[in-house]
Amino acid sequence: MTGPALTALMYGEQSFSGRMPYTTAKNASDYGALLFPTRPDNTSMGFTQSNYTEGVYIDYRAFEAQNITARFPFGFGLTYTTFDYSSLTADLSDSAANLTALPADCPLESGGNPRLFDIIATVTAVVSNTGNVVAAEVAQLYIGIPNAPIKQLRGFSKDTINPGHSTKVSFPLTRRDLSVWDVVSQQWRLQTGSYEVYVGKSVEDIQLTGTIEIETSI
Repeated sequence: MTGPALTALMYGEQSFSGRMPYTTAKNASDYGALLFPTRPDNTSMGFTQSNYTEGVYIDYRAFEAQNITARFPFGFGLTYTTFDYSSLTADLSDSAANLTALPADCPLESGGNPRLFDIIATVTAVVSNTGNVVAAEVAQLYIGIPNAPIKQLRGFSKDTINPGHSTKVSFPLTRRDLSVWDVVSQQWRLQTGSYEVYVGKSVEDIQLTGTIEIETSI
């Protein structure tokens, strides 16, 4: 069905709605250490040691940290219409008002402590189709966690919207979504401070910004 699908897109019967799952750079050098992975050599005997010195700064996280403009950024996509973003809200849930430390006696489950997946915040926005073509938009949520990468994808919503219509997108955030790994205590921890909220069409095309304030470090 590749042929009919391409024909429908090229003749405007359907609108493009896919998004880039990685960053395309303008120059090969923009990829940095990614071009020089650790490979086996004559001394490693196949047991090659990699220290992963890039840390969590891979793909769009590295481009954002180094302020490098991509040719096609993570999340980029095409469409035959236009979309407008408005009415951002970013609120902590009622249960987050009395956040306490993760209980150590919780039964172990796949993925870690089950309380990590409690929803403690919700981000919402309104996306409107301001063009003349029915199309799907992929609204993307990025969070800026203190002492971490500037933006980290924490949710997306793909919705088909008719011309002149709007839809409300909602992004629930779990405790895990807003936590960082503490190497001393060997657990995920929330930090005190402002968590930046970005909603947009790609990691570089941000339409709405806000903050979530967390007043406890646990």
